[in-house]
Amino acid sequence: MNKKRVAIVGVAIVLIAAAAYGFWSYQRQQDKPLTLYGNVDIRTVNLGFRVNGRLASLAVDEGDSVQQGQLLGKLDDAPYQNALLQAQANVASAKAKLDLLQAGYRNEEIAQVRSEVAQRQSAFSYADSFFQRQQGLWAKKATSADALEDARTARNQAQANLQASKDKTVAIPDR
Repeated sequence: MNKKRVAIVGVAIVLIAAAAYGFWSYQRQQDKPLTLYGNVDIRTVNLGFRVNGRLASLAVDEGDSVQQGQLLGKLDDAPYQNALLQAQANVASAKAKLDLLQAGYRNEEIAQVRSEVAQRQSAFSYADSFFQRQQGLWAKKATSADALEDARTARNQAQANLQASKDKTVAIPDR
């Protein structure tokens, strides 16, 4: 009976040891993080900008993780800088014209316009007298039709130039 008892106790110890080993193995696996292998689909997002342009720099590479608000790239700002400079130049030009209108014309500018009128008046007088002379010669058949027409054209041109100069003086106040 002693042998039987030793066999039962031995089997019981083996069963207890097997149960303890099984419980220990189960607990050990529960503490381990779960590791799975496979492929994860990447979410692609289309980007939209308020303005068109070329990228000057790209701050991330394909596959990099990005956060909301992170700078992804920078647009080339040269066209916008040029437009700003052009707008500033237009503002400066408009201010200069406004200053001229508010301050009035300078004495030199007034004298120049009056001199131009006198010069063109003299040119018109000469062209008119030359045309009158050509008409007299045409009546006597002493000049050609082309010469008469050239004189008429020169007189008309001188008259138009004189009128343009006189129109300039209308804008200039008397001083």
